[in-house]
Amino acid sequence: MSAHIYLSQFLLQVLLIVLSAQGVCAIDGQRHVDKDVGVIVPDQIRNQTTPSSWNDQLRDASSHRLLPADGTQSSAGKKCLPFFPYSFGGLDEMSVVDSVALLQSTGHAGIAVRAGNDADRKRLAQYYDVSQAQGDKFTVFATFMSHKFKNEGTSIGNHKATINAMAGREGVLWIYFRDDDGKISPTDLEKMVRKIVRYAKKKGVSVALYPHVNNIYDNALDGIKLVEKIDRINFGIVLNLNHELLAGKFSELAQTVERIKHKLFGVNISGSKWPLDNSSTSAMIRSSILALKDNEFDMEMFLSLIKNNGYSGPIGFLNHKLEDPNDYLPDNMKIWNDLCSKVQLYEAD
Repeated sequence: MSAHIYLSQFLLQVLLIVLSAQGVCAIDGQRHVDKDVGVIVPDQIRNQTTPSSWNDQLRDASSHRLLPADGTQSSAGKKCLPFFPYSFGGLDEMSVVDSVALLQSTGHAGIAVRAGNDADRKRLAQYYDVSQAQGDKFTVFATFMSHKFKNEGTSIGNHKATINAMAGREGVLWIYFRDDDGKISPTDLEKMVRKIVRYAKKKGVSVALYPHVNNIYDNALDGIKLVEKIDRINFGIVLNLNHELLAGKFSELAQTVERIKHKLFGVNISGSKWPLDNSSTSAMIRSSILALKDNEFDMEMFLSLIKNNGYSGPIGFLNHKLEDPNDYLPDNMKIWNDLCSKVQLYEAD
């Protein structure tokens, strides 16, 4: 580990000791194990191809060859859109202090933090304390949680607990809904989501529907219908590249971004084989969540689609099941900076 990372860790340790002495937080190095299993991929993706007409349509829509003929454009004084991973992918095996030190040493702007239970929220509080102490040097861009109706019914008590933890802080709450038994009606789901959004509004928290494969909404084109029906200023949608690909929505990416842009609260990417590996369900999922250095998908095209449709917010990186953040994070940031330069994904002046 470099001297720079050691120095970052030392400074964060000092900071958090002071905060702890003031009753603000305590770092316990808690370990979290990802328990999400049993993902099912729609049948249509198994026969996925990449017809040239689809590629041509997307390229026309993205018009991502925006640079001068020599491929150059000055980026002097410009800052790339914030780029951040989720709190798993090996970061959950580290203390908050070590994970923040690693993220900062590799140039990442912050994190999205799991917040589905009390243990998660305890760790979230530690990330918030670091964010508060460091100002704009580190940000909790989002929290995320799954709601499984089989286990929780239509209760929103867990959501309220996370919203309470976020009140007065930064970040958007991402939620995905899973109904393995198929017993929840659209009306029941809408009523429940309305309650969550209404409560979040009272607490000053924004909420976003998070389309996720094998959940009630597995793609953004379907999810935006609920968002628009509920029609609240603090309720939007997240666009997840890998879940769109797993849902078989590659050919509709341009239509999707255009359709949801007015309610787009977040965008997440990950490296992907292309076409996806359809030899098995597990292989297909693994092939959609890779480090950027292993990516085969036309990421410039996708990022240009969101830029040309007005998105200028932070970009998340889905690192689910990736193992060594010391390996993938430095390479990711180098590739992100290159993509930022090519697509001109800079923060507004």
